[in-house]
Order: sequence, then C-alpha cells, then structure tokens
Amino acid sequence: MSARVTKPIEGYENRSLSAPTRGQVEGQIEALKEQLLKPVVAKLSNAVLLKEISWAANEAAALAWCTVCPILVLPALFEEKVRAAFAKWEKQQRLRPAPRRHVRCHMNFLSFCAAA
Repeated sequence: MSARVTKPIEGYENRSLSAPTRGQVEGQIEALKEQLLKPVVAKLSNAVLLKEISWAANEAAALAWCTVCPILVLPALFEEKVRAAFAKWEKQQRLRPAPRRHVRCHMNFLSFCAAA
C-alpha cells in the first residue's frame, strides 16, 4: 500500500466556500414579495381579504426560501398562493348566508392579473 501525497492548490486554503449571507437573500425575497404584492393590494378594499392575500404572500416567500434559487421561484409561488387565496375567498362568500351590509369582494384573479 502506498501513501498518496497531495499538493495543495495555491491560494485555495484561504478561500471559503459560502452562499450569500442570509440577510442579503432575505432582503431580496422581502423586496420582491412587496413588489409582487403592491398591485394586488392596491385594488382591494376588504380588510379580511387583504389579510388573507398577505398571508398567502408570506407563505409563498417562506416556501421560496426553501428552494435552491428563491428569487426565481417566488413569482410562481406567489401567483399560485394568491390565486388559491382568492378562490378560497370566493368560495367562502358563496357559502356564507346573505351579507349583513358589509362590502363583499367578488374578484376573479385571472381578470385581476390581466388588468395589472
């Protein structure tokens, strides 16, 4: 059995292999989430629906964070989660008894996106 002698690569021992710092990526994700959320929120007036949409956006950002490239994945996850939140909201509005003088929001997400 022979011993192997390896020659170190010059300058390699001082380099560290690391991903971007967490704060930088989190800031980028948060900024992108806000950028995606702004046109949706601007067209809504119902506080309960706004809360649901914001929750969906936060969930999309959290899921995106778990991927290899969160900045690329976030827009698709955002659209999917917000679309689901609108669908859930519309279903709840159809199933609830007659409204008691409060504003109901019937919004089709597809038509909303087309207008943006």
